[in-house]
Amino acid sequence: MIEKLRLWLTAEVNSRLLTEPPYSSYAEVAERFIKELQNSPLPQSLQDKVKDHIISTLLAIVDLRIKKILWELSQGRTPSNMTAEEERLIGPLLKIRQASPQRKKSQNYVVVQFLVSHPAIVTEEFIQIGPFAKGDLAKLPARDAKDLEERGVAKRFP
Repeated sequence: MIEKLRLWLTAEVNSRLLTEPPYSSYAEVAERFIKELQNSPLPQSLQDKVKDHIISTLLAIVDLRIKKILWELSQGRTPSNMTAEEERLIGPLLKIRQASPQRKKSQNYVVVQFLVSHPAIVTEEFIQIGPFAKGDLAKLPARDAKDLEERGVAKRFP
């Protein structure tokens, strides 16, 4: 078992993404280790050292894997090859991401300067901004900026 965990840790260290875990869960690792330890003829002092080694190896694996999972999530990707515990931990975040409405992003933004005071406006993206005082600068979708410019309310800032 120690060798299997060592190989897992080495694989995680040498990979940018999660590797295929040799166990379906960390709980499975613990159960197998406890069974092996119960059948072991090793003296108690040596068993304690083996326990410490297993714990430190598992902690290193968990640390690496959680960092990789968080990195993948920050890149907008769904991690694969997760253990049962990792899936339970990350599952709610994935559900929230999937449930959130997809916002349409406007491609063109321009800076405008208001020529007169103007009440708050709702952009084409349904975002309320303002109110504005004479001389204020705002970054607006190009279509909204064009509308304000045509009405003489604002001018595009070079």
